[in-house]
Amino acid sequence: MARSRGMDDLVSDGVFLAWEAQLQLADRYDDHERWNVDLAAGTLQFVGPHPGEFRIQLLGSAAPGPRSWLWGWANPSQYPASVLAAANATRALGERLGIPELVQGEVPFGEHRQADAADAGYEFAWDMSIAARLATGSWFGFGGHVGGGSRLWVLFEDVLFVPPTVPRMVRVFSEGLQTTEVRDHRRAVGSWASLRGVPWDGRTLTLADGTITVDFDELGRIRDLQGSSARA
Repeated sequence: MARSRGMDDLVSDGVFLAWEAQLQLADRYDDHERWNVDLAAGTLQFVGPHPGEFRIQLLGSAAPGPRSWLWGWANPSQYPASVLAAANATRALGERLGIPELVQGEVPFGEHRQADAADAGYEFAWDMSIAARLATGSWFGFGGHVGGGSRLWVLFEDVLFVPPTVPRMVRVFSEGLQTTEVRDHRRAVGSWASLRGVPWDGRTLTLADGTITVDFDELGRIRDLQGSSARA
């Protein structure tokens, strides 16, 4: 299904903070050898050079066979209510805003922009996770392979951000636009600044270590990013 306008807005609002969180998580755990999940206990472990254990919330799963996303609350396995709070909060957000992708138990991604089913499933699930992060305030997430090309998606609880820096955020803004279709770049930058409490005057972001100047084209798309260090 084509992405709804309400979903477009949520993706714009959360894509950059979600990608900032993913990069921070990758800094520490991207070299994990394997991961183990216990949905009954609501925990996930990374096993490897930098082990870690997290309390989690189950969002859902994306499967290339049926080319669909299945919300955790709609899964016939009937997972514990304690691990479905984030998925249910996202459904409540969808009901409040009238966003169909968030209230349908199983959502097809057959018409998503990626032609390959697995790629389309990843991108569609990434969009769903962005909505869930906005609904819950839990920004760190993970999509792990569970066999047959399917992925299980969870949010981590109680993980904190490190302060944003100019080099990291130039990377986040550049790469975040490649993770999914972002319709409103100006809104996306402004929303990130608001969520992070970073001063933003519509053109310049002021961080602790410097500034980032963002130029937009006539269609409101990011045309150029220029970072300047306060220590230069």
